[in-house]
Amino acid sequence: MGENTVELFDYLSDYLKVIWKRKIIIIVLILFSIGVGVGVGVKNMRSNLKVKPQVTYYAEAFIKIGKRVKLIPASGITSSIEYIESPNNLVTRFPLDHYAIISKFSKYRLNVELVGTISMIKLTLKGRDKGVERALEELVDTLVVNHRKKAEDSVVAYKNFMENLEEDAENLKKDIIAMKEGIKKMKRKEGEYLVIIESSKTKGMDAGGDRSAFLNMLYLKTIDKERELGSRQAVLRSIQQKLLMHRITLGNLEEYKTKLVGGINIVAETIGQPKKKELKHTITVAAVAGLIMSLFIAFFIEYIHVAKSRRKGK
Repeated sequence: MGENTVELFDYLSDYLKVIWKRKIIIIVLILFSIGVGVGVGVKNMRSNLKVKPQVTYYAEAFIKIGKRVKLIPASGITSSIEYIESPNNLVTRFPLDHYAIISKFSKYRLNVELVGTISMIKLTLKGRDKGVERALEELVDTLVVNHRKKAEDSVVAYKNFMENLEEDAENLKKDIIAMKEGIKKMKRKEGEYLVIIESSKTKGMDAGGDRSAFLNMLYLKTIDKERELGSRQAVLRSIQQKLLMHRITLGNLEEYKTKLVGGINIVAETIGQPKKKELKHTITVAAVAGLIMSLFIAFFIEYIHVAKSRRKGK
């Protein structure tokens, strides 16, 4: 290990001696390469100045996809909240559904992509002029209006369903009131018959089997009415709970509208415009190439010089 380390330092020392010995050649070649790089970079910049730069405009918009209410006629009509249009389907269908608008701007190109896993899509319209902003605004307005109409249509059907429920609830309330009055009358009759029977027994008179049987029948009928009343009241409570949930759902739909998030952003990208970074890059590449070439030439000259010395020594 010690010998190898000594040999390595010897090699490095020899290399450094060669570099120092041929430093003038190395410096001259590096400066020459840098000069060539500057010349090439300036020439490229001048040639680029003659070419008219092309400007491409990108208009971007983020759309949050809204939701609508859907009635499900399974095991009794229920409701659910779903997307007006699936964001995944919109990515592929949007350009096709709105081809009539896009075709008016033949120079524009539309790109639709899903933003992560959320209910949002990104619309990007590319073109050669600032009209991409107006065109994209028209596309966004068309989508928002279309979704608003679909949401309103679903709300109309939902409100009709709720009106039917409210009507059923009102009819049940009337039936319950009528049943309560009927039960009160039947109980009054029971009380009257009991008074008659008790007074007959007090006087030592026979109450009569028919009266007792009628009283029992009236009592059983009252029990049946009370059971039916309890059943109607349970149905009414169920309908009222459903109506409460439906009203909450209907109120939340205002938050689920399809809408533009932020605004429409427009970005301009210039192609063919000379950049200072390109000149710096050209000079850096030329300097590195000059360094490598100068080192190679320096060591090659040193090799030839050593070879000639050895021949003379022989």
